[in-house]
Amino acid sequence: MDSLRKLLTLVVALCVMLVFATPSFAGGPPNIKQDLRKVTPRRYSYLFSVLGGAALGAGVGAILGSGNALAKGALIGGGGISELYLTSFPNFATGYRSWGFLLSNTALGAGLGWTLCGCNNGLAAGALVGGGGTAALEAWHAKQNTTTASASQRP
Repeated sequence: MDSLRKLLTLVVALCVMLVFATPSFAGGPPNIKQDLRKVTPRRYSYLFSVLGGAALGAGVGAILGSGNALAKGALIGGGGISELYLTSFPNFATGYRSWGFLLSNTALGAGLGWTLCGCNNGLAAGALVGGGGTAALEAWHAKQNTTTASASQRP
């Protein structure tokens, strides 16, 4: 009786999986070539800038150093170009600018700390200094620019 119950449970489970999995095979193959036509350097200029800066930094790191110099250069190049891009285009990513600056300076600080110290402690310290300093500045800057009803001037 137990073996019949197990067999019945297995058959029902396979039928349920077949019913729910069949529609996923109904469509044709994905058209990746058409999807990738929308990814252009003009449309995703920030992404291409950061990737280009990381590649440039990695190349310089590979030429000048050895070992982890590739990763160090990529952190410095990507973080630096991201910071430069966000500073140059003040209307870009208005809702996420603070996060962009925070991540850019964290990467830049991590790369510089790792390069100057040459140890993992330098990597962690640089990331903390870059990210923490940016977080403090962003919080202070947001507080300075806040206007409330009591701070507004009467006509």
